[in-house]
Amino acid sequence: MKNKIAKYQFASIVAAARLRWIQAQLKLGNKFRSRRTPERVLLANIAEGVHEGGQITKGADAAITERFLVAKIGSASDRVAVCGAGDTPLGVITDEAAAAGDLVNVALLGCTSRTVRMVASGAISQGALLEPAASGRVQTLGGGAGTHHVIGRALDAAANAGDVIEVDPMYFLRVI
Repeated sequence: MKNKIAKYQFASIVAAARLRWIQAQLKLGNKFRSRRTPERVLLANIAEGVHEGGQITKGADAAITERFLVAKIGSASDRVAVCGAGDTPLGVITDEAAAAGDLVNVALLGCTSRTVRMVASGAISQGALLEPAASGRVQTLGGGAGTHHVIGRALDAAANAGDVIEVDPMYFLRVI
């Protein structure tokens, strides 16, 4: 008889402990749920406007069928377009976009902490300073009068148009 009473007492202690544990979990769950309600959002958008690592994500103005093209600011604040020879460059598009509005990664010139790849528009010698060319490609910095946007130094040589080369990205303006 003593054994049965001890078993019942032990079972009731275990049941009470389980009940307390479940109640604690429910209270804890309710605390987390209450923080997720719209009227109690804490620290939302604390780093708004900050992009670490020199990378941003933007929508493409049009389809982009080639990676590593130079980008410029697009038609809206959340868009980028392929840079032309006379445009002010923003960075290098490291993705392709199947259609307008698709999100692409852009490595910002002068902000990224690593080298980037770019597509040559023609022959480029190793160590040459680069500027934007037509269709988002890069060319050797011209020596003629005008405004030139220097976007990097070639770490590889390119023999032909379409060759992808490694570039040490930078940005400065050269006016002659």
